[in-house]
Amino acid sequence: MKSAAVTILGFALYAMGVSVAHAATWAPFSATVGAQCAPIDINDSGITVGNCRPASATANNVPWVADGAAHGAQTALAPLASGQPCSVWAVSNSGKAVGDCRDANNSSFGVAWNAAAPGTAPTKLDALPATLLIPLLRPKDVATNGAAVNDQGDVAGSSFDANNRATVVFYAAGSGAPERVSGWGDNCTVVDVNRPTTGAPQIALNCPNNAGNSTPRVAEKTGLSYTLTDLALPAGASYCTISASTNAAQFIGTCVYPDSAVNVAKSAFWSSKTAAPLVLTLSSGSKNMAVNVNEAGMVLVVQNTSDGRQQYMSWLPSTLPIPIIAIITLPSGSVWGQAGAIASGNVVGLNILTSDQYSQACTWTQTAGTVCLPSIGGGKNSEVMVMSKNAAYMAGVVMDATQTAVAVTTTLP
Repeated sequence: MKSAAVTILGFALYAMGVSVAHAATWAPFSATVGAQCAPIDINDSGITVGNCRPASATANNVPWVADGAAHGAQTALAPLASGQPCSVWAVSNSGKAVGDCRDANNSSFGVAWNAAAPGTAPTKLDALPATLLIPLLRPKDVATNGAAVNDQGDVAGSSFDANNRATVVFYAAGSGAPERVSGWGDNCTVVDVNRPTTGAPQIALNCPNNAGNSTPRVAEKTGLSYTLTDLALPAGASYCTISASTNAAQFIGTCVYPDSAVNVAKSAFWSSKTAAPLVLTLSSGSKNMAVNVNEAGMVLVVQNTSDGRQQYMSWLPSTLPIPIIAIITLPSGSVWGQAGAIASGNVVGLNILTSDQYSQACTWTQTAGTVCLPSIGGGKNSEVMVMSKNAAYMAGVVMDATQTAVAVTTTLP
């Protein structure tokens, strides 16, 4: 592998060599509900949700749920209205599957299913109701979507008016009644919602501002309404965007500076909604961006390299003058990789391009390095799609010998 473009001294952490052992093995689900299938989320119990394309040129795609720990059969999730399409995009640790469906009028609404009862129609995440006075004679919104779900199944998303102006809304687990979070039609967007051990869930937002960029905010219910707190900007930054949160009320994002050829974009970490951010400055001076964060506060970061590729690393935010990072190594012969998840134990899920030009699913830890899973079914291409937060399970797609996309899971060591 090409050497990392950044050289870190002192407190820097370095990955061990690349492992060639296969500690995990893909297994397909025992039965599928479509011709081409892919998982899209997996929870800490192994419950997996995904979407399949049916063996039909006219039928709707099929959202499904399955026991990924046991590689059980996929079961289709019921639609909101008969014959109308749905898709699923998340499952909480409490077993709430979240997605979007069309109703009988072909309007799109966020929905939540009980994963233990997939044949039951989902709960419709309703739009904001009409108002009489404030705002004056505002009609009911016409559509919704969900954007984030926390461990207990609370959903945050948007309610849209007839002009497609969005207002952030919150749905308590099991309820389809919206609580207004942001200003009417302010077009703020939800990126995450957490579940602290005490206090109300916190909703991470990016909101458009008068400067033409965005303001990162955290919304939290106080009494009967929501209070929005702007995250502090680091010195010199033009603006920041927030991208994820933890149950410990930590937040990550990326900050952008003027004259970006010199003052590059940097990953940012806020230890609370009122804290000054810590930013990642690399000795190479390269641009970097926060990708994800685990519950321990370890951040997955990607940096630009001088050869036009991208290098991933884990970052432990601290006030030390030298950043505490670990470079994510790739197997010999591979120079392209993409990572998107970091779970407990700082396990990273990533996909690489092998020296034979095949896509291969892998995991990385600092002790074992990069460990890649062999494909199954006679094919040579595979990809990680999702990893459970506790790093117990991983789900992905393999392409078998007939070039069929097969949803698979594995238990991680």
